[in-house]
Amino acid sequence: MAIDDLTFLDQPNQQFQGFGFIRSAKLAQTKKGDPFYNLTVAKGKKEIPTKVWNDQIAGREEEVKEILQEGRVIYLEGETSSYQDQLQMTARAFRAVTEEEANLADFLEMAPEPIEDLQAELESYISQIVDPLLEEIVSSIYTRYKKPFSNYPAATHNHHSFIGGLLYHTVCMIRLGLDVSARYPSINKDFIIGGITLHDASKVIEYTNHIAPQYSVPGEFIGHVSMSSMLVDREVQKILAGRGEKAQLTKLEQEAVYQLQHCILSHHGRLEWGSPVEPKTLEAHIIHLIDMIDSRVNMIERGLADAPEGAFTKVFPLGKLYKPANDE
Repeated sequence: MAIDDLTFLDQPNQQFQGFGFIRSAKLAQTKKGDPFYNLTVAKGKKEIPTKVWNDQIAGREEEVKEILQEGRVIYLEGETSSYQDQLQMTARAFRAVTEEEANLADFLEMAPEPIEDLQAELESYISQIVDPLLEEIVSSIYTRYKKPFSNYPAATHNHHSFIGGLLYHTVCMIRLGLDVSARYPSINKDFIIGGITLHDASKVIEYTNHIAPQYSVPGEFIGHVSMSSMLVDREVQKILAGRGEKAQLTKLEQEAVYQLQHCILSHHGRLEWGSPVEPKTLEAHIIHLIDMIDSRVNMIERGLADAPEGAFTKVFPLGKLYKPANDE
């Protein structure tokens, strides 16, 4: 008997007949030159890599191209198999669907906490920034991009790749940052709150949308790390323009801006990991480490959510991870 809910697919040789959300769709070629599609079909947290081979494409190329578009829900029939210890599916039939047949919202993964609560929490943190210039910079940038900031994911895959993921990741990082700051009085909380709030802010520019995000043109050319620092610089120029002709930052203000930008530019930690510079302040090191902690925890929790207990499961890109058995 065929399974009609994608979330119940968990082993090879299962038949599926139901709806799925196309999170990604890539046209490729076999070694013989035959076209095929690599899809990621999803419902909520569940993702299934899906192949559409040439026998389903030949003679209907334009129709298939129209149906298999990222961000759409389709009707799909297929069967599961195992490839390199990962579950995948081969499509045997598919078609477009109407809004009456399937509601897009039912297939999207959402942040685990209400967006409105996360917004209010983040805004309360920003209001705690003591330095007036830093508070103005951070608050203004957040306010300008509040709507996409609250909807976009923190990544296209792996960690926090769901609606509201950027906001949730940011709030979780600040929670950790303030916990650490409470134990080490030498930490400047202004840079922890401001640096974390803005470290990924330009992902709303780096990605094309929040439903099925791909990299935008500026995202490919520049990337969110540099663009987030650029947002700070642009905000400073606006502030100076408001102060009057030939206005300049004081020496202390300029150093504070540099430190804020440094926290943003160094948050990937190493040059080979995408940071233009490596951390050179206490706060920059902490932000990098907290970013690693929060992204890894989310990656592992989601990767093991449907994994069998008491066994090792391959979680990309971390390798095999163990899920302990639950005695309850």
